[in-house]
Amino acid sequence: MIRLATTLAVAVIAVAGCAGDAETATPATSEAPPAAVQASPTEITIAAAPEPSEAQKKTFFTALASLDPALATNQEQALTVGSQVCEKILSSPEDPMQFSAFAAEQLSVAAPTAEGFVAAVAEWCSPE
Repeated sequence: MIRLATTLAVAVIAVAGCAGDAETATPATSEAPPAAVQASPTEITIAAAPEPSEAQKKTFFTALASLDPALATNQEQALTVGSQVCEKILSSPEDPMQFSAFAAEQLSVAAPTAEGFVAAVAEWCSPE
């Protein structure tokens, strides 16, 4: 019984010590701070890649064939990755190394080939 009373007394003192000074303590409320309530989500707008014309596609695939014939063979993949690279170009044109790294990763090609791919995409990638 004495142990229980001692333990209870220590717990009460510990809780009272954690409460801090009553004059400086901020009352707990269930409301969020005003800044958190007024925060709005950041919107990111990514420009859609334009659809290359038939002439642009022909030029694109010719350029790819001169870089790496395997790239021109899978035209669907080349256009898909090309559209993704184009979207990156339109959304952040000041970071060209990002485009080559992305293309190299998506196409599993070396950096020089990826740079050529990005250059070929840039020929038809312009905002409409």
